[in-house]
Amino acid sequence: MNLFNTKPLDRIIRFIERLYYLLVILILLVACFNIFYRLGTSPIRSWDEARHGVSAYEMIRSNNYIVNTYGYLNDYWNLKPPISFWSIVLGYKLAGYTTLGLRLLSAIAGLATIFIVAWFSFSLYGRIESLVSTVVMTTTMPYIIDHCARSGDSDSIYVLFFTIAILSLILFEKNKNWLYVFGAAFAFAFLTKSWHAGNIIVIGIIYFFVRKMLFKIKIKYIIGAIISAVIPVLIWIILRYQRDGLNFIKTMVGYDLIARSSSCLEGHTGGLTYYVDYLQGNYFYWIVVFVSGMLSFFILLKKYISNKNYVDGVTLMCTWVLVPFILYSIVKTKINWYILPMYPAMAIGIGITVSIILKEQERNILSQLFIIAMVTFSAYKYEVIISQNISIITMDSNQELMKVIGNNLEYKGKPLYMYNCEREQNVFLSAELYADLKPSNEGLEGFLKDQTKNAMLFVTKDQFNKLGNERYNLKLLLEGDGAYIFIK
Repeated sequence: MNLFNTKPLDRIIRFIERLYYLLVILILLVACFNIFYRLGTSPIRSWDEARHGVSAYEMIRSNNYIVNTYGYLNDYWNLKPPISFWSIVLGYKLAGYTTLGLRLLSAIAGLATIFIVAWFSFSLYGRIESLVSTVVMTTTMPYIIDHCARSGDSDSIYVLFFTIAILSLILFEKNKNWLYVFGAAFAFAFLTKSWHAGNIIVIGIIYFFVRKMLFKIKIKYIIGAIISAVIPVLIWIILRYQRDGLNFIKTMVGYDLIARSSSCLEGHTGGLTYYVDYLQGNYFYWIVVFVSGMLSFFILLKKYISNKNYVDGVTLMCTWVLVPFILYSIVKTKINWYILPMYPAMAIGIGITVSIILKEQERNILSQLFIIAMVTFSAYKYEVIISQNISIITMDSNQELMKVIGNNLEYKGKPLYMYNCEREQNVFLSAELYADLKPSNEGLEGFLKDQTKNAMLFVTKDQFNKLGNERYNLKLLLEGDGAYIFIK
């Protein structure tokens, strides 16, 4: 067997390229399945998803789209600007007060990011690059199922704006107006996830510096980019200031930026290797492909140094990956979804370098077979995990109780007192979505004082056991596997 005889595989590669449009459509259909299948079936998750969902619901009910509230009180724990709330508001308008409405715009943004990766890779590099990049994004498990595309959080929309901003840096050399897009995308990323968007500016400065372009950009483009970045944020700050002064802005700076960077908040601990360990457990096989491809590129660097597209692409992808990875490894608060913006860069980088291995003249059939096997195995492995995760759903009996109340007009819209609505945010949101209840954290004491007809008390079974022998003549309305709902 001649190890340098690559003609058989070359013919297969050319055949695949001829089928590009059919294959990319099939991959995008798989992406649709991974993102939308049973999207509205899985229970609401507490904390970020539920918190965002409550704020969006209460924006509609109070007709106040500037200040995010929780229990109709200004929320100074969730310190995100309004775009993530607005996206859920739009989801509710399109799909109703349901978990589908809660997640719909995140899912659309997730699919849009995959489409942009496919389009960008195809436009600047080629068909194999596009197919591989799209497969990688479609089967990136953290991106699909962990706080992103299938979740009513801010991250999927943030990653979309982040991706648009960074890809604009390469497109800037083809059309200078893309720098305005960079600025606007930064603004929308900031208005989605606050200070996290700072990564975009750092990546832009480093990329232009490495490419020796930083001081060659005409001042009119720099001013235009600054204006497009500042004006949307400034408008929001002015509108927010009119509602509660500098309270929200000061808390954003003091807590969400300074405290979160310098200390470990809310139990999110981890050392310098936190994200290395996370990627090993959730992205290991794609990391192997990425590293193999990058090594091949640098080994062959002399041959590709004159190809500006490849050099710019690999330079940008490496910067795009390393900046958030290093910055979030340094800060004290560690959360695995902080590095979500890395995944489009990894996918495009894998697409570029896999194509080099497959098409490079000095390759041999063993290297081709290895990289094809790794891409196939990685895609299959993670697709199986994603399919299992989205197919096996365990319902939350406490949230199901809220659906039952929603079907009873006698109790719909009534007060619901909870022992700890901070910890039971998923129940809080389901109470609002399914029955338009008015949850309160005043617990038993508030319930006993309330003279409203059909006011209710939500008590988990563990909490109920702590009430002791005195049951205050409570009448059981509903019982679930984990909780009771009482009336007087």
